[in-house]
Amino acid sequence: MMQLLLPLGLLSLLGVIALIIIYIIKPNYQLKHVSSTHIWKLSLKYKKRRLPTSKLRDILLFILQALILVAMALILAKPAIVFESQGDANELIAVIDSSMSMYTSAQDGTTRFTRAVDKAIADCNSVFGAEGQVSVILADDSPEFLYQRESAENRSTVIRKLNELKGDEEGKVACSYGKSDLDKAMELSEAVLAQNPNAQVKIYTDKNYEYVPDDVTIVPVGGEDESEGAFNVAILDARAEYDDGYYTLTVELACYGATRSVDLNVVVYGANAVDADEGGVDRPPITHTVFCDGDRTKTVIFRNGGGEETQDIFYHDLEATQRFYTFRSIEVFVDEEDSLKIDNSFYIYGGLKEVLKVQYASGDNSQVGANPFVNGVLPVMVDAFADRWDIKVTEVQKGAEPALTGFDFYIFEHTMPEALPTDGVVLLLDPSTAPIGSDIYVRRQVSLGSAYTTLKISEGAEDHPLLRNINAGSIQVSAYREIDHATDYKVLMTFGNGAPALIARNEKNSKTAVMGFSVHNSTFVMLPDWTLMWYNLFDYFLPSTVVGSTFEIGENIVVNGRGEKVIFENAQSMDDPEEITDFPHIIDSIETPGTYTFDVTTYFGKKAPTERIFVRPPREESNIFYVEEALTDPYAEKDIIQNYDDLLVYFAAALVGLLFVEWAIKSIQKS
Repeated sequence: MMQLLLPLGLLSLLGVIALIIIYIIKPNYQLKHVSSTHIWKLSLKYKKRRLPTSKLRDILLFILQALILVAMALILAKPAIVFESQGDANELIAVIDSSMSMYTSAQDGTTRFTRAVDKAIADCNSVFGAEGQVSVILADDSPEFLYQRESAENRSTVIRKLNELKGDEEGKVACSYGKSDLDKAMELSEAVLAQNPNAQVKIYTDKNYEYVPDDVTIVPVGGEDESEGAFNVAILDARAEYDDGYYTLTVELACYGATRSVDLNVVVYGANAVDADEGGVDRPPITHTVFCDGDRTKTVIFRNGGGEETQDIFYHDLEATQRFYTFRSIEVFVDEEDSLKIDNSFYIYGGLKEVLKVQYASGDNSQVGANPFVNGVLPVMVDAFADRWDIKVTEVQKGAEPALTGFDFYIFEHTMPEALPTDGVVLLLDPSTAPIGSDIYVRRQVSLGSAYTTLKISEGAEDHPLLRNINAGSIQVSAYREIDHATDYKVLMTFGNGAPALIARNEKNSKTAVMGFSVHNSTFVMLPDWTLMWYNLFDYFLPSTVVGSTFEIGENIVVNGRGEKVIFENAQSMDDPEEITDFPHIIDSIETPGTYTFDVTTYFGKKAPTERIFVRPPREESNIFYVEEALTDPYAEKDIIQNYDDLLVYFAAALVGLLFVEWAIKSIQKS
């Protein structure tokens, strides 16, 4: 619509009023001296005319002059056509999905990721060709900008980089094996939208969404392979659980995009091995055919004996020659020519635990045999750490000499050895003397009679791992030993008078804990804190290199060290192994599914068996036709821009035309 940009210019319309006044007061006759003959001639001429042309001519001139004044007033008011727009939309934010499902391939071998990059390149070229700007976000589990608001001047650099995503000089593709956080990518795009709210946001993905924001365009890249009958058979999960003397194997699988019978294969390596290095037999494959339909998850349980089957749960009764109570590894796989190969196999480790040798020696002559409270808690530790260790407990018979080498954990109660063992963790309970190398000094026995003292946690030791979940205020003691100690010991609990009750040190070559009282003279063993303290002792002094044997891409893996370094390596890669020296260490950078190994030599010089883990792809990514609920709407404050089309030229042309017409009429009148 037309607007006047300078309305004050309309004040010049007062000229129209002035024109009217001029016409009102203007005399309607002129004084002229003429001859009588001329008057008669004019009279005869007027009589012959029928129309009062002079009057019409005057009216027409008045109208023209009024319009001229109006046109001049409008020109002064600056007329223009005003319309609204939302700014420059010639800018592209290209978000390329790089989740594992983008590896899905069509019959010609091209992957969804390749097609996504190609479509992004085409759109970028189009925007660059119109002198626009381009931003590129690679969306994996942690999206980031590859380029941000690049102009057409850098067109060749951007396009070359995009082509490299499909495979660099070493053939490495930028597509990940994890999930893509497209919601995070939308939040990232807000940095560009804050500068240009009208930039186009396009997501090149195989994901389907029930809701997509109005300002976001989904560019689908899965249609080609879907129309060609793409499908994916996937091992979603597998686990082995020890039950009734043998392992039970549970496998979850599914077939997405097709209904078919699938042969599920299981191979057990090192079945019934004695330890990680000796014995065991590699068993022939066990095959179970599963009918997969409706994209449903099917569960197959391999065990000794069957069970009640349902539409989605099946049992495979293992024969006597197929059963196993230990294993080095289990391979689960399907041999299918599907559209996504990476999830066709799965490995299970952890069937052989490292043997942890524990020696317990109690030398109290007043009791018959070993302390039942210690003997009672050790089997509990065997069960508690069954997923980490195969704990073997050796009890030193009364009167026999305890060994000082060959064990991982030494427990001495009351009577102490002459020298401290140097190849394992040592726990001294109520020490009567100070062994050489213990760096303690036992002064005297203090008896409180019928009285007692309550333990308390030392200042600054509240968060020590050995005191996790321990309530020191509930432990009462009626007799204890006064002990002096070296400065490298940490005082964890004290008696009421401040004397040390529990001290510990965890140095590279000296891992020792000392409890300065007998459990027979305390309420400790009647409390749950007694069992908790033992759990903390094993967990603190003998940490597993890694807890668990199966992890998912993107999941944090916590590595602890029982030596100066841990060698971490991808079993399928030729890359150099990584040395981990700072513990605990968190691995959050595993990008490829497969088997990874950990090798460690303990501080005491013992080479621990190699630990293996399997890193699997996210199970959600195996569903290559997965439909998400909604995509995050990127916030952008839309600025409405006022646009003006100037009309001065048109009004000026009209003014000139009116002036010409007025001149023409006056010229005729004079003639």
